[in-house]
Amino acid sequence: MLGPRVLVLGRERRSSFLAILGFLMLSSLVHSFWYFANTLMEHQLLRAQPPLATPAWTSPQGAYNLSVLDEHSDPRTLLDRSDFHYVLNSDRCGGPQDLFLVVFVHSAPTHWDKRRAIRETWGNASVLRAATTERMALVFMVGRADDSQTQEALVREGSLHGDLVMGNFVDSYRNLTYKHVMGLKWVTYFCRNARYVLKTDDDVFMDLFQLTSYLRDALGALAPPNLMMCVLIRRPYVKRSQRSKWRVSFREYRGNHYPPYCSGWGVVMSPDVVFNLYRASAGMPYFWVDDVLITGILAQRIGLTHVDFGEHLAASGQEALAWLGQAPQEPPPFMGHPDLDTDIVYRLWNKTRSYVFHTW
Repeated sequence: MLGPRVLVLGRERRSSFLAILGFLMLSSLVHSFWYFANTLMEHQLLRAQPPLATPAWTSPQGAYNLSVLDEHSDPRTLLDRSDFHYVLNSDRCGGPQDLFLVVFVHSAPTHWDKRRAIRETWGNASVLRAATTERMALVFMVGRADDSQTQEALVREGSLHGDLVMGNFVDSYRNLTYKHVMGLKWVTYFCRNARYVLKTDDDVFMDLFQLTSYLRDALGALAPPNLMMCVLIRRPYVKRSQRSKWRVSFREYRGNHYPPYCSGWGVVMSPDVVFNLYRASAGMPYFWVDDVLITGILAQRIGLTHVDFGEHLAASGQEALAWLGQAPQEPPPFMGHPDLDTDIVYRLWNKTRSYVFHTW
């Protein structure tokens, strides 16, 4: 059996090796220095942002100017479609009083369990009314099912709960942008009395008690103008790999980077942003990555500066689970990361309800 090979370096070879090693270490240190310097600079720039402005309107309705929309063609327009209509609608925002928050939730036709979990947990209207003085409303955004049996079941569900908004486009992964813009359109036409607007998904947990308290105390009873708060993706590369779920061809998008955009599972907006994004979407070529188009490309078009509140969120499902195992006095996260199982949503809700009603 051969023993371990021993490499013996001469003095010249050793000197060359040490020189190369020193150069690599120096390069690494320089790279690290610039990385941390740039990170620190970005952090300082974020902290140096001026405070949010006071809105020019005294009620959320003042943020909308429907007179600039064509009253004949706009109700039937959705991006590049001129045949749009609602198959199902909801009057959850009805009434003379303002809402503090309206939540529109992206869902899919067959996500029955996810919608039921939200209705029974963090979106439970009766519990929210009992625990807070802030009026809130929640609706689900869906497209039309591609089979008649599912479609009929959806219509029954909408009639039973009154919280489904359905567009006449087929619900599919590549049609998410229609769904997103439909949410903006629906708020513009049917929920202009909401002071804050939250867009989220049906596999997310939201602590609306903490969120509304944060918005009211940090930003005010009326949303400041030009507000878009989210977990911000700052340097997004365009995915080109054939194996990527998010692959985009050069024909669809020519650049190598997207503008900064929001993770779509938790986006808080002021009413003027909802309206301006909806207006900017008119006539836009269709692009299927909805978060990029709405919160990136269109946000850039209207001159919007994002506010990153990622530090207030549970950044992962593991952190949401970790909170479940912590002592009761630990503060809860505002939101649980997407892809949460409904079982976890119920567990998060039970603990959240305990701290709200002081039952532990």
